Amino acid sequence: MLLKIIRLLRGYVVFAVSGAFPERLINLLNTRGIRYWDIVPSEYGFSGCMLLSDYLRIRPTARRVRVRLRVKERRGLPFFACRYRSRKGLLIGAAASLVILMFLSQFVWDVRFVGNDKISSSQLYSACEKCGFRVGMFKGSLDVIEVERKLELMLPDIRWLSVNALNNVATVEIKEREKKPKLAERTYPCNIKASEDGVITNIITHSGTCEVKRGSAVTRNQLLVNSVVASGDESLRYVHSDAEIFADVRRNKRIIIPKTNNKLTLGDKYTEKENLKFLFFDIPLSFSSSLDGTKLMTYSEEAVVGNDVTLPLGRTLERTYYLSQSRQTLSKKQAESLLKTRLALCECFAFGNCEIRQKSAFVTETEGGFALNADFVINKNIAKEQKLYIKGSDMVQ
Repeated sequence: MLLKIIRLLRGYVVFAVSGAFPERLINLLNTRGIRYWDIVPSEYGFSGCMLLSDYLRIRPTARRVRVRLRVKERRGLPFFACRYRSRKGLLIGAAASLVILMFLSQFVWDVRFVGNDKISSSQLYSACEKCGFRVGMFKGSLDVIEVERKLELMLPDIRWLSVNALNNVATVEIKEREKKPKLAERTYPCNIKASEDGVITNIITHSGTCEVKRGSAVTRNQLLVNSVVASGDESLRYVHSDAEIFADVRRNKRIIIPKTNNKLTLGDKYTEKENLKFLFFDIPLSFSSSLDGTKLMTYSEEAVVGNDVTLPLGRTLERTYYLSQSRQTLSKKQAESLLKTRLALCECFAFGNCEIRQKSAFVTETEGGFALNADFVINKNIAKEQKLYIKGSDMVQ
């Protein structure tokens, strides 16, 4: 591949040789060390390829050995430049483009992060900017060891990292630190009691004496697992009770919304602010004046990508929408839809990982609005540790 590029840059010709003894020309070329390739025999001689400079040298030799040379094709940069020599602007533009490309290749165009699962890329890039490592910086001023040291001090969750600047893309390889799990102290004796009322559905006892059975109803603070355990010699000893007691418990939620409220609607008016991003420069392309009122802003950023490389050229668009406010009176159907949406959010965040066994909900109209009453039966772990303290010779909870 490299040899083909060199030949194109220097220029070469595809030539044909004809005459009585064309093989004498090949012998002379080999004697003088002149390079040629792609020799193909023909009826009256042969054809092949040769660099333009070598072809100009062998023309007197061809006349001496009484063979005829004929150029079939001309390939390469010299012939291309000769074809467009009258268009000086094209040549000047090509030269300027080459100079600009060489200049831009001295800067960092893109920063990529590999191996980050717990730490977001935006958080990492913000830390890199504080260290002076960002898109658009001069590669010659990049001190990799100093950046790595500062990032490790700023981000304690990183165990190891490496900054590699290849061409115009800087890659930060990260190995995150695994947090050690907290080990619970299991040396002190304790009982397991119920954190709330419910009906037992499943019992998983690791240590201690279970005092309840599946299907039995329990009340809050009722003893579930006793820390007193009988040994084989009929002696009693205190242990750290450990168990998971799952029970069905009841929950109820009430959500109220007013019948009349303020409604915000997206209006037709908006303003835009557009910037051109080049390296670390932001060049304004448009200006807009800000209006009074409730606003909603959106921000978008686009970059030019070529061959999976983000180029240091892009556009940012900041658009501001203005919301109009009006009074809205909800119908019962609208209120039911809104209340059910809020109830779904409540189920996601209020109950955590608990399993919902039953659910019933109904909407009623109140004096000033609408109310949703929901009853749930959820299954959760109601085991609650209660530590025992020794006072004299007795155990005190």
